[in-house]
Amino acid sequence: MFWVEIAKWLVLFFVAWWWYSWVRDKLAFSPLLTLVVSAIVVYYLVIEHPWIGSIGVAGWILLTSGILFMLPTFSLVWNTLFPFKPKKPGGAQ
Repeated sequence: MFWVEIAKWLVLFFVAWWWYSWVRDKLAFSPLLTLVVSAIVVYYLVIEHPWIGSIGVAGWILLTSGILFMLPTFSLVWNTLFPFKPKKPGGAQ
């Protein structure tokens, strides 16, 4: 359980850093506003609701990384390795 707790804190640190970087990119015109908004966002999405913050980071990475464009390729490989064989009528194989 010790390593699970360490991993949890590392994930939360990454989520906090990611949200801070996201706010910094969006509010680059004002350093003070960036600190205030990032503190609020990190508080609510890392300390108060860590699951929602983690899902938000994972969803954003999934949407912007191009993994969704690769899903048809994975389905072709999956269907090649494990072909679908429809059942014949009457229950006979």
